[in-house]
Amino acid sequence: MKNWFGLDARPTLSPEQAAAFDRYRNPVRTQVLIANVVIIGLFYMSYAVVDALLLSDVTELSLLLRFGVVLPLALVLLAFLHQDRPIRHKEYAAIGVSIIGNIAWCVILIHSNSEAALHYYYAAVIFQMVVTIGARPPFVTALAASLVTFVVNYSCIWFLHGFYTSFLVFHMTVYVPAMMLTLIACHQLEAERLIAFVQMHENEMLKRELKRRNGELEQLSVTDPLTGLPNRRGTSVSIASMRAGAEADDLDRCALLLIDIDHFKSYNDGYGHAAGDDCLVRVAETMRAELDGHLHLGRHGGEEFLAILPAIEPGHARYIAERLRAAVFNLAIPHDHIRDGRGRVTVSIGIACGSATDDKALGELVEAADRALYSVKAGGRNGTWMAEPMAKGVTAAA
Repeated sequence: MKNWFGLDARPTLSPEQAAAFDRYRNPVRTQVLIANVVIIGLFYMSYAVVDALLLSDVTELSLLLRFGVVLPLALVLLAFLHQDRPIRHKEYAAIGVSIIGNIAWCVILIHSNSEAALHYYYAAVIFQMVVTIGARPPFVTALAASLVTFVVNYSCIWFLHGFYTSFLVFHMTVYVPAMMLTLIACHQLEAERLIAFVQMHENEMLKRELKRRNGELEQLSVTDPLTGLPNRRGTSVSIASMRAGAEADDLDRCALLLIDIDHFKSYNDGYGHAAGDDCLVRVAETMRAELDGHLHLGRHGGEEFLAILPAIEPGHARYIAERLRAAVFNLAIPHDHIRDGRGRVTVSIGIACGSATDDKALGELVEAADRALYSVKAGGRNGTWMAEPMAKGVTAAA
């Protein structure tokens, strides 16, 4: 979108974006302002030589105002710019010192009786350039500073030695176009800065949103949507994380529990899939509540769950497995479609203890726990069974 002059339109920022824009540009703008104050200050002070050559009758006044008034203000300004202040306040301060420098220069020329004062006054356009191009403030600030500078220069022009009305016209034919062009340039510079910032800000927002959604997708890919527990892929991720962060000895002393809901097919067939899903959720929540937060519990598939307990002794692993079994039993979820005499949902748990430092060792643990689980089912279900570590068979535990 273009404005009347064919320039880029300034984007309208929200209050949050405006605050972010000021924070974003503060460090760079501060350094630019400091550099400009030094360069323009040296330039301004060096014009004392020009004053002495063209306006020798006011040399003392020139030195007094330039070095006694403007220079101390410039030094105070430099100290202010080094402070942790809002960038707009720094820009206002820099423009304020520039306007004071303009007034001091006008006073010097007004007090001179030299004919050169009129020609020298064309340099007033430099102050216009300083408050727009040099300071590069926001356009509205530059416009206000330009109007103040205009009022200062054209209030003082009448008091110059040898002033005549035609000179005012000649001077304005130089000054006014310069003011308009520098304001246009200031507008364009700000528009380009704002457009670049808005594009960067939008890109950052898109990146954050993409990262968030990728995180959600990644979480979904490793999570069982029904129970909220890790799925098989999530279990693989958790094991990899354990291997990366745990001590080697911890993974050498792991316990793996395979947990199966007894007669779940008959429960699903008898009560319906909605009730079956609710049963899975309740069993998963109950077992999760029984485990410490750092212990892994995942859905292994169907009605089967898997728990990994690192750095644990066999006796403690058996104790945890029994707690899980008892917690599910105490839920007292009715199950009247079996003839085991219990009339409620129960679980069978196979336990295997050994190393999980690599995939081969983990696979052996899963196989051992699966054999132990089979033994529980063969013994009537609603129990736990521990396999001998790294052995072909199993031994009864409880």
